[in-house]
Amino acid sequence: FTSPGGDAYNTDKDKHGFRYDSIGIANGIVNAGGSCDRLQYDPNNYDAMVTKLNQYDGFIVRINPGQLSNPGVVAGAQAKFDALMTSFVKAGKPVWSSPAVQTQMGAKDALVKIKSMSCGLPDTYAYYSEAELHKGFREAAAFQPRVIKQNRGSAGEGIWLVWLEDKQYCANLGDAKLGDNDKLKLMEMNDNHTEYHT
Repeated sequence: FTSPGGDAYNTDKDKHGFRYDSIGIANGIVNAGGSCDRLQYDPNNYDAMVTKLNQYDGFIVRINPGQLSNPGVVAGAQAKFDALMTSFVKAGKPVWSSPAVQTQMGAKDALVKIKSMSCGLPDTYAYYSEAELHKGFREAAAFQPRVIKQNRGSAGEGIWLVWLEDKQYCANLGDAKLGDNDKLKLMEMNDNHTEYHT
């Protein structure tokens, strides 16, 4: 799906209107012996899309939640799409990720919820107050490089990689905390610009 409104609403897509990761995902499926088509969902032609999608055995959805509610998109498009994907799940067709999973895991604290699992990282935090940020970030950033994500959007805006500058990381989480004069290098992941801050 390519949202009306141009680049401002499609920062997660290439010049052809597909998510940047979609080629890699499709190639992975093909390399594993499956078949995969990349499709542009068109909410203006819902009935034709339902007919087309009914031909498939499963779906990897690369539309950001809420993007079908952007200005210029036909009213009710997000609800109709979510209902369609839910109907496929009920029919036994896998949908990654389904509207139910997006609702359950879509919050920015999803990674915090799985931090103690084998696929998680124990130094993953969600900060909901300035005090939590001061304590948790200072400790975690002294331990290893960080990824910081604001609590909105999922197209790359507001995601920062953070590295400690001119100082070694501590060996164990909690062994050290950053001070006000410690230097950080930050790279914003939407446009890759770099900033330096204390």
